[in-house]
Amino acid sequence: MGIEDGANAKGYNIMVCFSNESYKKEVETLKVLSNGSVDGLIISIASETLENKDFNHIKGLVSEEIPLVLFDRVVDEISCDKVVVDDVGAGYKATKYLVENGSKKIAMITTPNHVNVGALRRQGYEKALIEAYIKTDKKLIIEVDESKDIKTQIEKVFHEDIDAVFAVNEIYAANAMRVAKEKGFNVPKDLSIIGFTDGLISEYSSPSITTIAQHGFTMGKQAVELLIERIENEAEIFKPKKIVISSDLKLRESTKPSS
Repeated sequence: MGIEDGANAKGYNIMVCFSNESYKKEVETLKVLSNGSVDGLIISIASETLENKDFNHIKGLVSEEIPLVLFDRVVDEISCDKVVVDDVGAGYKATKYLVENGSKKIAMITTPNHVNVGALRRQGYEKALIEAYIKTDKKLIIEVDESKDIKTQIEKVFHEDIDAVFAVNEIYAANAMRVAKEKGFNVPKDLSIIGFTDGLISEYSSPSITTIAQHGFTMGKQAVELLIERIENEAEIFKPKKIVISSDLKLRESTKPSS
């Protein structure tokens, strides 16, 4: 677990906390930070916390009126400012592009359903299939348990007859690329792959991976601006804000050219 801190131009001490997906670490860190040592907090909720569905430690920050912004992984029941990606729209864009380029047996590699960003991207995936009159096949959907070997789990979907893969992050996409090569697939001639999050792994894979760019810089900037606004206007009547950031499809070598 790490804590990244710094001061903005106005001198506020803002901390962004990373829990390494651990509920316990998240609880312990927020307990330390809520003792008055910070002006505000920006948090993406840990996977284990989402699975436990225990958000009392975060709700406690709200009740103590500590300025708080949730980003990416959020829950509706916590009354605070939020910055999210249009995950349903992102899943829809990725799947629709694959369908329009001839794919009909599209595998999805996603997170367990308690991780809301994966669940929302799955909604978009299913929506695009429904519009194309393609029945959702549960055998083509892999929910990855990251406490186990990721590649081994992804290999299972390659036992099915597939012609495309949509992965909800670039680690899953890179693993799918590796398995595809081991199985003798030519990417993208035999199999198209789309990932999520436009990072270095996607850019420098061979072939490079088409991704949904979620504009992480913009998300971070919006989160900080919301937090500063909340700190500076604490006396005002609290009305939580939610900013939804659109995503874009960044085409690379792992998908067939638009037909």
